[in-house]
Amino acid sequence: MEKLNYHYQDAWRYTTTATCQSPIDVVADKLVDGPAMAIDWSGLTISPLLKKEQVIGDQFFCHGKLVIDGQTVELVRFHIHDGFEHLWDGQSGAAELHLVFKRADGGTLVLAVFLDENPQAEAIFKPILDGTAAKVDLTTFLPKNKKTMMTYMGTLTTPPLKKDVEWLLLKERLGISPVDVVAFAQAYPDNYRKVQPLGNRSVVRHQITSLP
Repeated sequence: MEKLNYHYQDAWRYTTTATCQSPIDVVADKLVDGPAMAIDWSGLTISPLLKKEQVIGDQFFCHGKLVIDGQTVELVRFHIHDGFEHLWDGQSGAAELHLVFKRADGGTLVLAVFLDENPQAEAIFKPILDGTAAKVDLTTFLPKNKKTMMTYMGTLTTPPLKKDVEWLLLKERLGISPVDVVAFAQAYPDNYRKVQPLGNRSVVRHQITSLP
């Protein structure tokens, strides 16, 4: 299947009426401090996978949930970008993982996990990309220490750029194997969108209380 061509991404803005789009550059000096967030991560457990090739890129459908300040969001799918989509003070990294959730009101929430290369890490993503992993422990997608989250409102990062998406950006990063980094580059070369203007939006920093 022919995939979305990121060379033509400048034209994507015409696929939506949203003016506040994603991804963005997270600038430390412009963050606004918000209340602490209580997150129960225990619902992200071992889950069967269903890989579907789509124009917007491979999507891995699975099950799971998060409870955020008492509100449950249901995991629908995840996908991977070869390189950060969101930048941190203008800096990129190896890859960005998006866990896409459905809120109780029907809205969309995306948890972004940032992946850095670590020569000591085991390859956890390549078996998924190869189709040899029928199940995956979703907790392995998260860094062990989860202390800080950034939140803002934006869009999905592929057409039609669905708006009113709630973004959660986990500040702490997950180290991944060089084998995984190479696998991403081969499967999804440069499939990241350029950062978009922040406009009058605020990016809010929250300290995380992890439960249990």
